Amino acid sequence: MEFVVGDMEITTVGTDGDDRAIEFLVRPEGAAEEGHFAIFREHDEGWESARITIAPESAAIPVAAVEWAVEFAREYL
Repeated sequence: MEFVVGDMEITTVGTDGDDRAIEFLVRPEGAAEEGHFAIFREHDEGWESARITIAPESAAIPVAAVEWAVEFAREYL
């Protein structure tokens, strides 16, 4: 799924099959490279245990993209 959030394009890449993780690609307007990160959550635990991982080769990720992704993940995961 692709979304336009402010001046960013955010794409959901997929889930881990158990719907415990969502990967995101984010490209701010004018940026040459995409940021790549994922949000993980265990079903039997609350959001306090959720975590984010950022790909080592990823470009910088705007905080606004992470905030948006967390809200998206709260509804989907």
